[in-house]
Amino acid sequence: MSSVNYLVVEPANHILHSAWIPSSKPETQRAILAATLARGKSVIYNDLRCLETSTMKDACRSIGATIIEEPGRLIIYGTGGKISPEEKVIDALGSGLVFRVLTALTCFSNKPAVITGDTILRTRVMEPLLDAINILGGNVSSINMNGKAPFVNWGGYAGGECEIAGNISSQFITAILFAAPLAQHSTTLRITGEILSLSYIRQTLATLKTAGIHFSNNADLSEITVFPGEYRPAEYTITGDYTSCSYLVAASTLFPCDLTLKNINSHSLQGEQAILNFVEKMGLQVIRNDEQNELRLINKTGRLRGNFVFDVSDCPNIVPTLAALGSFVDGNFRITGGSITRLHKSPRIKAMVSELSKLGVNITPLYKNDIYDGFDIQGAANYNGDCSLSSWGDHRIFMSLFVASLRCKQANRLDGYEDVHCSFPDFFKEFQQLGVRFEEEVPQTEEAI
Repeated sequence: MSSVNYLVVEPANHILHSAWIPSSKPETQRAILAATLARGKSVIYNDLRCLETSTMKDACRSIGATIIEEPGRLIIYGTGGKISPEEKVIDALGSGLVFRVLTALTCFSNKPAVITGDTILRTRVMEPLLDAINILGGNVSSINMNGKAPFVNWGGYAGGECEIAGNISSQFITAILFAAPLAQHSTTLRITGEILSLSYIRQTLATLKTAGIHFSNNADLSEITVFPGEYRPAEYTITGDYTSCSYLVAASTLFPCDLTLKNINSHSLQGEQAILNFVEKMGLQVIRNDEQNELRLINKTGRLRGNFVFDVSDCPNIVPTLAALGSFVDGNFRITGGSITRLHKSPRIKAMVSELSKLGVNITPLYKNDIYDGFDIQGAANYNGDCSLSSWGDHRIFMSLFVASLRCKQANRLDGYEDVHCSFPDFFKEFQQLGVRFEEEVPQTEEAI
């Protein structure tokens, strides 16, 4: 009989002075990709070291890149656009970006390539990307003939024109954009319907520009043309990750505090930077110090009051964080525009509604075209706690429920705590430095029971 490992999170009554924000996962992953495709030596400073960036490095090594890890930087000798898989199977583990981009890049492999992922990743939507690749001259097929991984990429992709819906995954668009310069002809990508997670598309285009790739686009990014070209080596400096930052920002809304967050800069294309605008509107004082890469948060009352409505269509990764934060707002707290999160590691709105309801939070899901799009919360000062909460196998659900547990009267038990290594390996270290208390619960074996 298998047992579930829980982390017991104790109530807090304050948080202490400072914390370190890990570097951006999406910026690190994009820089690794561009450096891998360049000819010659690139350097990435202040990169994030976590499971999903390690997965990206392993995947890029498997197609021919040499990646040297030094303190504070990566040195990458790229492939010059030549894709030569060393392994029979490229395993993306749980990384959606690795999964999707490597599926596109292996169109230029010198031999057939197999791409797969973990149990969750093998269930995620891929058909829009496969359709686009095949229209552009590629030949990718599902081994099980069900549109799901594992996939075989037989090669191809000459360029041309294709369409991808903008409300499913920005990673499909990023995959095409990274592959397009390697094609013989230009690629014109038309993004149809509502475009969600635009900030991730902007991050991809910024990385391509740094790498010397030429492209054109219209104002709303609904049409992008990428021209054939050679990736050039470059230097990249990675800034702090605003999604990881959001958990500490949310914690600062729960108690009176004067908190300094380090390794974070406002000169970022990350949409999740919106968390700072949101809490400013809710009454926190936010002081940005870009010269020192610091952010100071001052909460004089430890209580948020008012009625708030926020659109998260360009910052979907902070949806779980906002659900945790909104649970303690004295008033009505409404989030809209989060429909894309149904296709993330877990159906994140559904997950947060389910778990916060266990705590007694008055949270109601909002729907758009019969799809979870957001939620309404009538908040309270605190909740009783003493609950067992599930992360739904999603590190962002776990970290958000961890924050929510800090204002409960009794400790909560959370599963999935091992998954923080996906994006925020020092999560526990940073919260411990803030004075937060937690401990692993030793599971009882069947024999002990």
